[in-house]
Amino acid sequence: MASPRRENYASLFEDIRVKRWYDNIARGSSVTAEVYLRRMGAFCQHFKISPKDLVSLGESDLYNMMLDYISFMEKYRQAGSYIKSAMKAVKSWLSHNGKEVRKKIKIRGSEETPSLKDESYDQRRAQANFPFW
Repeated sequence: MASPRRENYASLFEDIRVKRWYDNIARGSSVTAEVYLRRMGAFCQHFKISPKDLVSLGESDLYNMMLDYISFMEKYRQAGSYIKSAMKAVKSWLSHNGKEVRKKIKIRGSEETPSLKDESYDQRRAQANFPFW
């Protein structure tokens, strides 16, 4: 049985190319495949575009869409690491279809871990069941 979150994007599998992309990622990690499917699905839903139509766009249009999506996610205070994950999923889909966005995309806080940002080393050590070496 598919997870409830995956069911929201099950219709994406109507396109055999999406299924092939998903299966290819899942060969490395089924968790990554699930996350990428949801992230790419959310991106497509946001712009009301199919994965097939996304691939048909030019690099400039793709770049602008990605920047707009990042701005949208930042507006709603999504973590930079989450936004980075969404962009990796979209880039993975594009790459699978021989497309590439070569322009630099900056994501504020993409290397931060918000859940750990305000914790001190001693707090993390105290919560762990093993010593930090």
